[in-house]
Amino acid sequence: MSVFIELQNVAVELGGQPVLQDINLELQPGKITAILGNSGSGLSVLLKTAAGLIPATRGQVLYDDCNLDSFSERQLRQMQTRTGFVFQDAALWANMDLATNLDLPLTAKFPHLRPQERKQRIEAALQRYDFSVDTKKRPVDISQGQKKFVSFLRATIPEPEALFMDEPTSTMDNSWARKIKDELVSLRAKGTTLILAGNQYQPIFELADHLVILHNGRILDQGESDKMLLSPHPDIQSLLACRPVE
Repeated sequence: MSVFIELQNVAVELGGQPVLQDINLELQPGKITAILGNSGSGLSVLLKTAAGLIPATRGQVLYDDCNLDSFSERQLRQMQTRTGFVFQDAALWANMDLATNLDLPLTAKFPHLRPQERKQRIEAALQRYDFSVDTKKRPVDISQGQKKFVSFLRATIPEPEALFMDEPTSTMDNSWARKIKDELVSLRAKGTTLILAGNQYQPIFELADHLVILHNGRILDQGESDKMLLSPHPDIQSLLACRPVE
């Protein structure tokens, strides 16, 4: 399965202050959308609004043409089992061990699975990525890069239809970043809707089909990545300044 997500004239206010204005954005299945913006431009809020974690103040967030505002609390929870979210700071539960952190989304999406079956899925993912970590440890006992990779695993083990990643490979070493890059290619081929966001151009953004530039809570420009990389706009070129040169 796949999901088409659309934001129509979305605005978000937090604490009475505008954060996002006039956001119109289509997130297509089987495509990677990368959103770039300076710190404070509203990147994290945009991702969380698209994922249904923050409600829009105005406008509509549609999942396969269904407005999230019309969802009951049960329907919203069910919708969120279709998505995965890798938070900028990993956002692991500090009072739970890593195994429990990884198990929670599996329990929510697949309540029919026995505990041993969920454990097998987690172990298979750890082996697949050759990620050696003691899952009896708590988040405080591992590095920030390891936390971010556990957050990635937590989001992807349940096989989401849409995956949101805030600063996708920040704090990770290059070997883990390459594994994530390879996995995004695989997920795109399966039809997953993929959304990345960052303060500066990262090597993983080379995969993007669609590039969005967010500036002061508004979309400054968007389009096919190849065309956007050639934009002469100074704000766009400032954000792209760190991209690898071929």
